[in-house]
Amino acid sequence: MKTEYDLLPARRNTYLKALSALELRNFALVVSLMQPLVAEEPEFLAGRKLLREAQVMRSRGKSGFLGISGSGLSLGKSKAKRLIEAGDWKGAMVAAEKALESDPTGVQPNRDLFEAAEAGAAAERANLAKLEAEAGAAADGAAKVAANRKLETSRRHIRAYEAIAKFALETMSVDPKNTKARHELGDYLLRIEEFDDALKVFEDIFRKTPGDLEARDRAKEVAARRSMKQGGLESATFTGLVKQRQVAGADDKVVTSAESAEELARAVYEAHEAGEPDRESARKLADLYFNREDYDNALEYYRYLSALANETDPGLLRKISDTELRKVSRGIAEKEGLLAQAAPGSPEAAALNAELEQLRRERAEQMLGEARKRVERNPTDLQYRFELGEQLVLAGHYKEATPELQKARSNPNTRTRALNLLGRCYSERNMLDLAAKTLNDAAAEIPGMDGTKKDILYNLGLVYERMGDKEKALDCMKQIYEVDYGFLDVAERVESSYET
Repeated sequence: MKTEYDLLPARRNTYLKALSALELRNFALVVSLMQPLVAEEPEFLAGRKLLREAQVMRSRGKSGFLGISGSGLSLGKSKAKRLIEAGDWKGAMVAAEKALESDPTGVQPNRDLFEAAEAGAAAERANLAKLEAEAGAAADGAAKVAANRKLETSRRHIRAYEAIAKFALETMSVDPKNTKARHELGDYLLRIEEFDDALKVFEDIFRKTPGDLEARDRAKEVAARRSMKQGGLESATFTGLVKQRQVAGADDKVVTSAESAEELARAVYEAHEAGEPDRESARKLADLYFNREDYDNALEYYRYLSALANETDPGLLRKISDTELRKVSRGIAEKEGLLAQAAPGSPEAAALNAELEQLRRERAEQMLGEARKRVERNPTDLQYRFELGEQLVLAGHYKEATPELQKARSNPNTRTRALNLLGRCYSERNMLDLAAKTLNDAAAEIPGMDGTKKDILYNLGLVYERMGDKEKALDCMKQIYEVDYGFLDVAERVESSYET
């Protein structure tokens, strides 16, 4: 899905201007800015949503809003539909948007947009198998990287067009009387396997219209499909496992991890439906997914358990945080592997570097955000105070980190590490006398020369160097040199002092 950061600078500026115009309620300006941009960037869903919001706000009070104009009556094929039949689904999206300008919630123009976007997704899906085969057959190196990037681009296009199709159906469903549109939305979400959203749609229909038995049945179908998907199995796979058990014999006690996941998922679902959550099975299933590095499914069950505990179980909250970080870290490792295969200076390398930088920022923000939440939930826990201070230092927020690390000094388990980081905070803020005193105190508390003490002494040496006390700076480096020749650039610093 394209974001504003994927746009060219001029187009991003246009989007930002439109956001400002929306805040000023200048809806006509938003429409004039965003219509051409959406035509140029069909996958920029945020822009399309901004455009639709402005169109709807501008249309309020007009007789056709959610009324006559949305009835879907048509005297013939729309221009968008003719373009779809001709294979020009991109042109059809533009034509649908033009019709939506005067009728933003209209059934027919939104249906045209849905069909155009789905035609785009279908075209990409048809090409997917070929790209997967090419990626599998490509030799390692630049050819492999290029093939994988083509495959990922195709998948991204599919997700983008499916999101636009979903958005069109959601817009049609704004009218609470249009139950048919809401059924269509639920059916489409089921088709593209967005089970959670599909279940919400059908449950909402049945709650508001208890007589709609079809919605009730569809909700049950979605729940069953989701349960099987969470267990890592589709119906064909499940049938295959049944046959395997029959061949193995009734006395065979061997249970594969796939079967365990499916059985646990079924047990969790059935218990949940009965109103008696099976926490033990859910935890086993979450841990099973975690150990298999299926972090998406692991997160779903950890979050389910945390919700049952009203978000008060610190162990589960920590597990959710760790799983999220592992997921991001794995993405970083995968991108780093692709980058290592890409030719330096190539467009592929530049794109991968940009993606890596974004993922690293996300990881840093996520770690800092989680550290803040833990302190908010447990303000007296000094371990959490230390972790927050550590993350603030890594993010370069030295002033904000200082009080957290000062509190963490009272915890014997984190005291020396807190003093080391506190000394760094003082140094970065040019409070060199406080930095020297703090680091000296930290070094004095560690009798041996472990990794922490080496780090403290090295930082202390840098502080003395900045203070102009070369003798004390060199003495710190020599203490490290005597036990660890290869620590950072200590050898170079010490040996060069003798040469001069």
